[in-house]
Amino acid sequence: MKALGRHIVCELSGCQPSLLSDINGIAAMMIAAAEAAHATIMESAFHRFEPQGVSGTVILAESHLSIHTWPEKGYAAMDFYTCGDHTNPWAACEHAARALRAKSVLATELKRGIEKSDGEFTHVLNGNSDARVMTA
Repeated sequence: MKALGRHIVCELSGCQPSLLSDINGIAAMMIAAAEAAHATIMESAFHRFEPQGVSGTVILAESHLSIHTWPEKGYAAMDFYTCGDHTNPWAACEHAARALRAKSVLATELKRGIEKSDGEFTHVLNGNSDARVMTA
C-alpha cells in the first residue's frame, strides 16, 4: 500500500514553559526539525500570543510542520507531515521533543494519500507498533 505522505500527530507534555513562549526559539527549533527530517524549507510564519503561547508553521516542498504551544500547561501540539521517500518526519518529532525538553511524548503516524481503486484517496492509521510513546 503506497502512501503519498506520512503524518505524525504529536503531543509533547512536561515541556519547559519558557521555551514554549519564546517565538524566536520556537522558530529556530522548527527550522532545525525540518532540517533533521531532510526536508526542503520554503517559508515559515510564527505568531506569539499575549500573554503567552506560540503558533507557527514551516512550509516544506514536501508538505509542512506546525506547532501550537500552551506554556501555562507545559504542552505543545505538533504535526509533522512529509511526502517523499527522502524525508523522515520521526526525526523532526524527536528533535522537537529534545529541544522543548518534553518529559513525555505521544506520537501517532498516519499514512496519507493512499489511492483507492475508485480513484479516491484515503488515509490509514498505523497499528499499535507505530503509535509511539517516547521519553525525551
